[in-house]
Formats: sequence, structure tokens, C-alpha cells
Amino acid sequence: MATTELDEARYCADTFNGAIASAAISAAWELGLLDELEQQGVVDIADYARRHDTHPEALLTIVVALSSRHVVDLDADRTTAKPGAGFRSAYLTKGFFHWLTRGCGELFTTLPTKIKNADRVGTYVRRDARAISVACRNIARTFFDPPFRELIDDLDIGTVADLGCGSADRLVWLAGLRPEIDAIGIDVAEGAIAVSKEAVAQAGLEERVSLVQDDVLNLTPREEYADVDLVTCFLMGHDFWPRENCVRTLRRLRTVFPNVKNLVLGDTCRSTGLAGPDYPMFSLGFETVHGVMDQFLPSLDEWTSVLEESGWRCADRRMIDLPAFSFVYRLTPA
Repeated sequence: MATTELDEARYCADTFNGAIASAAISAAWELGLLDELEQQGVVDIADYARRHDTHPEALLTIVVALSSRHVVDLDADRTTAKPGAGFRSAYLTKGFFHWLTRGCGELFTTLPTKIKNADRVGTYVRRDARAISVACRNIARTFFDPPFRELIDDLDIGTVADLGCGSADRLVWLAGLRPEIDAIGIDVAEGAIAVSKEAVAQAGLEERVSLVQDDVLNLTPREEYADVDLVTCFLMGHDFWPRENCVRTLRRLRTVFPNVKNLVLGDTCRSTGLAGPDYPMFSLGFETVHGVMDQFLPSLDEWTSVLEESGWRCADRRMIDLPAFSFVYRLTPA
């Protein structure tokens, strides 16, 4: 084969193998294998399968898939695995792979039926709310929580409400960080509330953290919302859009939470100025999923332009490199 043909064949093989490795990274994290590799450095595959009651041959196929992208290195006999050149990046970004393959897996495996207009009726897109909650918990903890903490370090907080609380990880973390605060987690997804209840109970915080199944986009005042002085919302602000809906939702927060002094909003925006091969980690998947769902994603400039009209001003902000085109804003009532 000519060099060009070899390059094309390798490109296609890498694309195909990358799709399999994406699922393998998610599976290895869910099975605990990535964590053991991170902690122990070397894993005996047969021993791991025995200790975790997993099928040894099936487990090996996952490890081989990981080795195809240098996430792990296998010994010559394929009996032990250790972190490869790509392990550190894969471990850092494992939540993105889980979001893609577990949270949005059905969308991608049935993608043709999501494109034809005749099939785009009713609830034509189904995603795994529980898996997305788990993935977003990891993404937020890794990439959004450090700048979030910087923005609230000097704030006096009595009661915090987290919109789209997902797994309640942020609320559990905040309650541990600030023993004086109470917290309310709000999410419309039954699966997310179930995950949250487990997390709150495990942390022994049932007396301080309450959970409400409610639609963040259509909140109405409730007695328990009256004392909230900090509202947080991470990785779902794009659900507020298009623009007129976003303005209405942000304004409504002032009514629903009459005592609010700060709104901390963290999200990922639509990319701008990119050509096809230049997409960074996560952006292409994020935009593909929301494009299929016909859900508008605002750019950073569009977010900035809507704040004043919505009754808020930006008191401080942090920009995030990964995921690209992401931010954390601290907003105060205008």
C-alpha cells in the first residue's frame, strides 16, 4: 500500500478504536478499575476479576481497548496492566466519557432516527439522568468546583439552593465546608433525586440538606425558598435558553428566592471560531447532543449580553480551559 493509503487506513482504525476506547474508559471507571490503577499502579487482571466478581475474559477486552489508546500498558502475556502515557488525561476526563457513552449512549446508537423529521415526535430523545448526574458530579468536582470555591470564600452564606443539583455532590461538599449553612437541592429528574438522597444519607446530612423535585425552568415561590441567600447552578444554565426564556428564568429567580444575594452560575458555552478538526475535548459531543435535541446553546458573548436585561450584574468570574468555552460567574442583583 502507498503511504497515503496507509495513513488513511490508520486514521480510520484510530477513529473506530477511539469509539471503543471511549466506552472502555467509562466502563473501567464504573467498575472501579481506573481508580485501582490510579491508586495501585499495577493491576493483575485475573486477580481483579476474582476480587470484583467480573468475567475475566470480558474484563480483559476492556483493558485491551484501553491499551489501544495508550490509556494502559499491558505486559506481553496480557496478565497485568499499568497506567500508560494517556492514563493521566483519561483519568482526569473520565466524567466526559461517562457522560457520552452512558448518559447519551442511546442517542448515539439510534442517531439516524433522531435526524429524520418523521421520527422527531414526542419524547424522541432519551438520556440516562442517573448516569449524567454521576458524570456531571465528576466534571464539576474536577473543573468547576476549584474556581467556585474561590468565588464564595469571602461570602456570608446562610442557606444555599443548588439548581439542577444532580447527585447533590456540591451540596454535600458545601455543607462539610461550611457547618453553619443549610442547603436545598432542586432537580426535575427522578433519577437525579434518587442519587442525591443516597449521597445526603451517606454523608449523614439529612437534617441540613433537603431535596425538592421541581422544574428549575418553572419555579414558583415556596416557603423553604424564602431564606435562600445563595443560589448556585452548574452545567444546566444552557437549558434556560433561547434568549427570551433565559431572561424570564433569571428574572424569576429574584422572585422565587426573594432573599438571594448571590447567584453563582457555571456552564459550558457554544464554541466559536473552530474548524472541524480543531474541536477540543467535550465541545463536539456537547454541541452534537444538544443540536440533535434542538436545544440552543449560547456563546459566551450571548451569556454576557443577557445579564443586565435579566436583572443581574457580574460581580466576579473565572474562565475555565477544560471544558473549553466554560465559565463560572458570580452574579448579584442589579
